[in-house]
Parts: sequence; C-alpha cells; structure tokens
Amino acid sequence: MGRGTGGRSSALTLPIDGSASAKFLGFGGRTPLFTVAAGGVLVTFTLPERLGAGEVEFARRLAEQAAAYAVEVERLFRSGPRSSSGRSSGRGRVVA
Repeated sequence: MGRGTGGRSSALTLPIDGSASAKFLGFGGRTPLFTVAAGGVLVTFTLPERLGAGEVEFARRLAEQAAAYAVEVERLFRSGPRSSSGRSSGRGRVVA
C-alpha cells in the first residue's frame, strides 16, 4: 500500500455484503467522485480539481484491481460452499 509523504498510514477494513454499494458520480466540468457504502459507513474517493498523470494512473489501477476482485469473488461463489469461518482458504493476490 502507498503511504503519504507524512510517514503516517491509516487502514480501514470495510466488511461487504449484498447490500453494499459502489457508485461513480460524474459532474461534467468537475472531478468525479467514487463511493463505496456498507453498513453505516460511506467512503468517498475524491480528486484535486487539477488532475495530473498520477491521478489518471490511480484511476486505471483502481479499475483494474476492482475487475480482478470481481473475477475472484465470482470464482469463489461458483466454487461452492465456504468454510465454517466464512473465509476461503486461498491467499489474496495483488494484480499490478
């Protein structure tokens, strides 16, 4: 995971279920928002008004990682019953 220039890092674990949502909100002349809502938590991704190549690259990586996540969730769903803990026995992977 990336770190800000201040040397501090925060982490958020957001349990997702079938009632969770993810939304793209476009505003024409302004930068878009991307939100993820689950339970009583809403996480909103925002961008600076002046975009650079780094923000474009982040958006592309976000889309790629979300697609890889969806493929893995679909694979696990199709593979049948899960363990009693509700977790799969596989290890996560990051697609670069």
